[in-house]
Amino acid sequence: MDKVMKSIGKSLVRSVFLFQVGELPKKPFLGTLAANFKLLKVLDLQNAPLHRLHEEVGNLFLLRFLSIRRTNVGIISKSIGKLHNLQTLDLKHSPVRELPFDISRFHKLRHLLACSRNHESNYLVDYIVGVKIHGGIGGLEELQSLWYMRTNHGLIKELENLRQSRKLGIMKLRRKHGRALCTAIEKMKYLKRLSVRASSDDEILDVQYISSPPQYLQYFELVGRLEKFPDWNLKLQNLVTLRLLGSSLTKNDPLKALQELPSLVLLVLVDAYDGEQLYFEVGRFQKLKQLRLVGLKGLNSVIIEEGALPLLELLTFEPSSQLKEVPSSIHHLRNLKTLQFVSMPEELIDRMEPKPNQGKDY
Repeated sequence: MDKVMKSIGKSLVRSVFLFQVGELPKKPFLGTLAANFKLLKVLDLQNAPLHRLHEEVGNLFLLRFLSIRRTNVGIISKSIGKLHNLQTLDLKHSPVRELPFDISRFHKLRHLLACSRNHESNYLVDYIVGVKIHGGIGGLEELQSLWYMRTNHGLIKELENLRQSRKLGIMKLRRKHGRALCTAIEKMKYLKRLSVRASSDDEILDVQYISSPPQYLQYFELVGRLEKFPDWNLKLQNLVTLRLLGSSLTKNDPLKALQELPSLVLLVLVDAYDGEQLYFEVGRFQKLKQLRLVGLKGLNSVIIEEGALPLLELLTFEPSSQLKEVPSSIHHLRNLKTLQFVSMPEELIDRMEPKPNQGKDY
């Protein structure tokens, strides 16, 4: 890297990528780069051992793509607010929690990616950390990806203008925001990925108010309590992945509705259902390959009819304290490759033990 730095002069280079850089030069690398590479359009610093984004980067007026993904940069300089040609700002898996400039200036912005993991949190609602945005987003009509944004009522209303959205992740949603969010989602005809996370463990996600859901939606995640499973989900003919976390549904077995989704390949239920039984009917879930059942506290019975789940390859049970025996109908799953039991009751483990003390479910 030091040799590279010495060779840098006034340059016509348009793109700079760092790959597996163990150590950056002692001289301010980004400052030197920005001072000499005035025509730079792409600056990809992913995985670099970087703790600070030099203010000089804000002078790269032609920059379209900036990534500090998986770096240790925690604070974005206000000078970045001058990059009016920026189309992609990738902050994923970095400590950045706030953008200190008015995002509404970025009229050409297409992708704002600001999702990271909060390893100090124990509960799923707070597991993903988003970014706080200043200024309005209503004028960012070219925006296609917003993943994740910490919301407020004003920003939710402005989502209606983002009709080119393909990927939307929002968090800190409150019940009162539900209707405005649904109005916005209905206008996002090209939406493929959607994640909605509540503001707290007890906050209810009120997302019933959609009559014409995005027809291309492939990935859908709801994290928070649900009083009722949204009926419009059943119209999602192209949905491949569905994740329900913390839903705590009590009245109806959610499978009765979900089994109608024709394209579903991956289903994850985490603390999503408080009932005692899950029933998989013949002819349903025709494409499902992975099923994860996590934290279903009341579950004591799983019934799989012959002909149900014909393509299932992975089945996972994680802490379900009332499930004391292996579902006897599991032998119907002819394509099953992986069966996982994680932190299950001792009674269930004993029933699976091999000889000499062979359990009943061995």
